[in-house]
Amino acid sequence: MPYLVLIYAVIIIAVAVDIVVADGRTVRGLPKMVWVLGAMVLPLLGPIAWFALGRPSKDDPHGDGGPHPGEQRPPRERPKPAVAPVRSAADDARAEDEFRRTVRERAEAQRRAARDQRGPDV
Repeated sequence: MPYLVLIYAVIIIAVAVDIVVADGRTVRGLPKMVWVLGAMVLPLLGPIAWFALGRPSKDDPHGDGGPHPGEQRPPRERPKPAVAPVRSAADDARAEDEFRRTVRERAEAQRRAARDQRGPDV
């Protein structure tokens, strides 16, 4: 009988480590903390539920477990680069000049439109 307690403790520790090591975005169904508590509180049923329902699928190429029933998953976005692309000071200066030119043109167009709505100055 003491061996069963030891075996159960080993199973709980193994499942808890497996849950903690799993990526939180790929865990299916419930948050990781709920899976850990469920595995510890529900003898034998918790670990079986984790392996059957919560654990990320190994054969899924993206590792995200696929969409859940009734859930539409947004399209995968490209990962952002770790380092921002380098922009030269010349590019920034040209962009600044272009921005100021378009602002001046827009302001002048708004002034003309306001002048045309008011009519000739008296």
